[in-house]
Amino acid sequence: MSQSLPVPTTPARSRLMSSVRQTGTTPELLIQEMLRFLGFRFEVKAKDLPGTPDIVNHSSKWAIFVHGCFWHAHNCSLSRIPKTNPEFWKQKFSDNQKRDKKKLRALRKRGYSVLTLWQCQLEDGETTRNSILRFLPENNNHSGNGHLAHIVEPQPKATNAGPETYKYGTRLRRISRSVITTNGTAFLTKFQVPNGVSLHQGARAIFDQTFLRSKHEMSHGLLRGAVRVVDLFSGCGGLSLGAREASTAVGRRFESLLAVDQDASSLQVYEANFNPKLTHDSDICNLLTASVGEKLQPCEKELVKKLGTVDLQLAGPPCQGHSDLNNHTRRRDKRNKLYEKVARLAEITGPEHILVENVPTVIHAWGRALEKTVQQLIMLGYRVDVGIVDLAELGVPQRRKRHVLIASHSRSISIEDVVEKHRVETKRSVRWAIADLRAKRLNGTFDVPSKLTEQNVRRINHLLRHQLYDLPNRQRPICHHGEHSYKSMYGRLRYNELAQTITSGFGSPGQGRFIHPTQSRTLTPHEAARLQFFPDAFDFSSVTLRTALANMIGNAVPMKLSYVFTLEFLT
Repeated sequence: MSQSLPVPTTPARSRLMSSVRQTGTTPELLIQEMLRFLGFRFEVKAKDLPGTPDIVNHSSKWAIFVHGCFWHAHNCSLSRIPKTNPEFWKQKFSDNQKRDKKKLRALRKRGYSVLTLWQCQLEDGETTRNSILRFLPENNNHSGNGHLAHIVEPQPKATNAGPETYKYGTRLRRISRSVITTNGTAFLTKFQVPNGVSLHQGARAIFDQTFLRSKHEMSHGLLRGAVRVVDLFSGCGGLSLGAREASTAVGRRFESLLAVDQDASSLQVYEANFNPKLTHDSDICNLLTASVGEKLQPCEKELVKKLGTVDLQLAGPPCQGHSDLNNHTRRRDKRNKLYEKVARLAEITGPEHILVENVPTVIHAWGRALEKTVQQLIMLGYRVDVGIVDLAELGVPQRRKRHVLIASHSRSISIEDVVEKHRVETKRSVRWAIADLRAKRLNGTFDVPSKLTEQNVRRINHLLRHQLYDLPNRQRPICHHGEHSYKSMYGRLRYNELAQTITSGFGSPGQGRFIHPTQSRTLTPHEAARLQFFPDAFDFSSVTLRTALANMIGNAVPMKLSYVFTLEFLT
């Protein structure tokens, strides 16, 4: 059995730091001696790797850089710009930081986990030791005397996804995510993996499954600086949830400045989870009263004053007006013009980055709302890209495609490139998302399925009894007895496949393939929320009406969408 790493007593730590200083004056020698004391094996000056890491373990694929604060422009008291020829030094330090970031990315591409230790940190031996132990247990399994211990658990493959590295540590049964931040350091977030999460999958899949099932927040270091966010047409907060997780991943706080939505129940859930500074629960046209290019109106001036600096603007304009399922308006819906309010808010608040999602058919919207918004954002100085994203490729366990618009003042970002960076190796199934909820029964609305008519119960039992996934026409309503294209309606989900697109009708067999794979019922709101990538830690407790709960879950945006794009904005 694996034992704990040696933890020296305080006097022993003092002797360690004293003896290390006697071996030499360089920071590299100090860290080497500390690693030997803790029982870790390593090599030094790995010239075969990008950037020649100071300390490396090739077999476990980890590397450590020990940086001087002056030359690498660390944000501390040891870093300063010389008064002589300051422009030269500014450029030199900037080049050094770019070079550092480039070599970190190159190492990550080779599958290495990287830790950067700074000169200023080394004066505090306890802090340095804790930094090393937080970094290395996910990469090593030691016995008390520093030798490798016998490993009895599966060894999930470490996963690189864009700027992220995911690793599973068997000794502490902990899953970690490491992201290289803008200053070139790695920020680590961790979860304790609960029982029931499969270890026979990649490390990223373990992290995501733990994220969904955990009722507790992940552990991480101190968050420095804020990402200030506004969310238009916020719903209950799917986009904000992804942006918050991306902010945490890079070591920054998520600060909700404004949430706008006409649905009071959804906005109440948003407030419970994100504590926004301001909310607006009526028509957005009452908040943004003018169009792009027009003079600021009094209410807009007041809004700008209250918001201050905005880093990220999120928006999910109402999609019903663009939907092919809307038989009433056929895309000629006045709600389509609400899309253009995205550009107006961008004009008056000047966010650094913008993310807007909608249904793919928004490109056909009446009044060319999408085209006008893109043109307006370009006129405002933004670099814009648009495209369709299949969320199953990002790990969402359902068939769901969304139209995405991204805009940035400072960066040119390709939607296609971001999806390619974060594409999962294996798409997640219904079983992966909800199998652990099969036996869960509570009295609350969240965990209880809809009450079905006797006729629908007979239909579901027919599917289960005959091991069918599509209901025969003779068992359907009379209007389905002939030729029709509604095959998925009254259908049963397959455990080992993606779910159908989750809509607000997930509680009704007649509105889609929403029948549970093995039980005589439809999906519960809890199961639908999981398929929409809402974690168990997300608070829906303020909602008591089933219809309100179904609408906010079905209309939400899986957080994986905003997570990957916000991460791209911030790294």
